[in-house]
Amino acid sequence: MVGKLTPDTIISASKVPALLGMSPYSSPNDILKEVVDIIHNDTRPAFWGGNEATRWGDRLEPVVLGEVAKRLSLTDVVLDHDIAVFHPTLEMACSLDGSGVGAGQVKTSVEHLIYTMNAPEIDITGPGVLEAKVTSAMPEDMPPPQRGPLQLQAQMMCTGYTWGVVATLYRGIELRLFVYQEDDAIQKRIANAVDDFERRKRDIDWYPPLTSEDANTAWGNVDDAAPPIDLDDLGSSMLIADLVQAKTDKTDAEDRIEAAEVSIKEIMGNHEAAEGTVGNTLYNVKWPMRHFKDKPERLTPAKPAYSTRQKTLTIKERL
Repeated sequence: MVGKLTPDTIISASKVPALLGMSPYSSPNDILKEVVDIIHNDTRPAFWGGNEATRWGDRLEPVVLGEVAKRLSLTDVVLDHDIAVFHPTLEMACSLDGSGVGAGQVKTSVEHLIYTMNAPEIDITGPGVLEAKVTSAMPEDMPPPQRGPLQLQAQMMCTGYTWGVVATLYRGIELRLFVYQEDDAIQKRIANAVDDFERRKRDIDWYPPLTSEDANTAWGNVDDAAPPIDLDDLGSSMLIADLVQAKTDKTDAEDRIEAAEVSIKEIMGNHEAAEGTVGNTLYNVKWPMRHFKDKPERLTPAKPAYSTRQKTLTIKERL
């Protein structure tokens, strides 16, 4: 495992799931903001050195890929790629965990934990991409798109290879090989998304936000000279009514939750559990103890002054 090889200002294969809005960890705007900050503000994200899970993933990567080579009878296996591979026409690059040369057809073999994913038989003749993943998830017959498959298609686009494997080690005890051939529809979608990203990067044109937090990512600063926006002129005043009503409903619901919890706790006293039937459904209620270990006193490190946009909208009736 080597360090990051791909440039920070273009799409890498590992960022394709987020680019397509299919990552639970980041959005298209997260990627766009990171690149815009680098290009226009010379600001790079703080270095992340990984955690226990990623460090073990790095250590186990050669073991996992060595087993892939064995099961698929690959030759010319390379596990130490130390340069990025750039797409010939798109602003996209990738790094490779490994590669190997196969021969012949591969079919699903549950006995050997080999699964062909987008065709009954896949021709692995010639070079292919090997991508290793380590997860705490339970074994599955199809990995989610964001855990390897989309990245693999982008890697095939960059290398020109026609097949690849997402080798997933589940909970440290079961290794499954998911074999893919190139998918024209998915690769076209990736290519269109990369081209659109390049336009948005150039024009600083944010994606439609997926969440309120995502909107904060896109428009993280206030233009002090900008006048108030007239929502009436835009025909959007009803959004205010929706927001006011939703906030009222949320407050009412929180009040009902609080009242119900107080009443049930008063009945339970020092009992840990209760149960009751609503309609035909029996509910168990738990009010357990939580135990915390001693922690040494820690000094909070100093933080420099900074500004950030408020996470939620403040809305008040104008008098």
